[in-house]
Amino acid sequence: MTGRPPKLAFENGGEFIQQTRREVELYLSSRGTRLRGRLQLYAKSVVAFTLLAGSWTTLVFVRPGLVGGLLSLAGVVLGTILIGFCVQHDANHGAYFRTRRLNHLLGWTADALLGFSSYAWRVKHNVAHHTYTNVDGFDDDIDQTPFARMLPTQEPRPWYRLQHIYIWPLYTLMLLRWQTGADIAALMRGRIARSALHRPRGWDLAGMIGGKAVFISWAIVAPLLVYPWWIVVAGYVGFTMVTSLVTATTFQLAHCVEEADFTTAEQLAQAKRVWAVHEVETTVDFCPRNVVLTWVLGGLNFQIEHHLFPRVSHTHYPRIAQIVQRNAAVYGVRYTTQSSLYAALRSHQRHLRSLGRVGRQVEIEMG
Repeated sequence: MTGRPPKLAFENGGEFIQQTRREVELYLSSRGTRLRGRLQLYAKSVVAFTLLAGSWTTLVFVRPGLVGGLLSLAGVVLGTILIGFCVQHDANHGAYFRTRRLNHLLGWTADALLGFSSYAWRVKHNVAHHTYTNVDGFDDDIDQTPFARMLPTQEPRPWYRLQHIYIWPLYTLMLLRWQTGADIAALMRGRIARSALHRPRGWDLAGMIGGKAVFISWAIVAPLLVYPWWIVVAGYVGFTMVTSLVTATTFQLAHCVEEADFTTAEQLAQAKRVWAVHEVETTVDFCPRNVVLTWVLGGLNFQIEHHLFPRVSHTHYPRIAQIVQRNAAVYGVRYTTQSSLYAALRSHQRHLRSLGRVGRQVEIEMG
């Protein structure tokens, strides 16, 4: 791609999303439904925070042996994953509480417990990714150049031939990259992809600095007071690599697979798309009947529903998926779901191998 891309805009409305919203609003109009969803969300949050706090306390103050230490570290990893998927994600989307202030306060767990800026993340994820899903140059989540080629329109490189192999170690470094300064670098640039990122002020700035300090204190400084440095380094790297791998894989299985659409600003300028249809056809659900995976991932295996209703708690996604899928069939919108985790991983792997073949022309399917 050369030159400045045209201004990107989608068409709003459309019968598909209008009817879907009516049915979702009807489903959520029941007080019992809303209460049940919130209780499930709050109960899961208690489990997540208790698991993280209990496991960390055992590691630092009890100092168990090797087996106990590894189990406690696993508890820290699982607790962090639950907080990332089920707490901060809902909160930073405005889906946890009714007020913006409380949502941002709980979303600060991304800073304090995960180590990256919730202020920058809301632009990276809520704006750049959710608004411009799978649009080359606009969706930062799928821009991994020069390390990997995720879109057909990205320039081929010889080393991409092996990207389906080396991408998995790279996924383990995603969170470490954001913890060690990628969010700060984005602030210095003043943008994430082509979405503006303004310098934080006041409480936003205090939250960013304070959050980094809290994270470094509990994840690195406190363990250094009771363990040799090399054990702390090993534990921290292991913790971030596993958490990062799970996080990166979850999001890639929803968008960087064979069945998902990809497009460019130029193509959208020539043939404008309805935003809701674009979101459904650039996103893929996976493992919809896996109750355990749905619980752990905070419903993010229902990514289609999340993209259409990001301000609705993830505890409602399985039911909303039935509504979305039914209306997609009625209005001719392609709705794709992978029945198993294996099928989703295979699709992602084939997608990487296909795009890694240097010089191969891959047409973009517009749905």
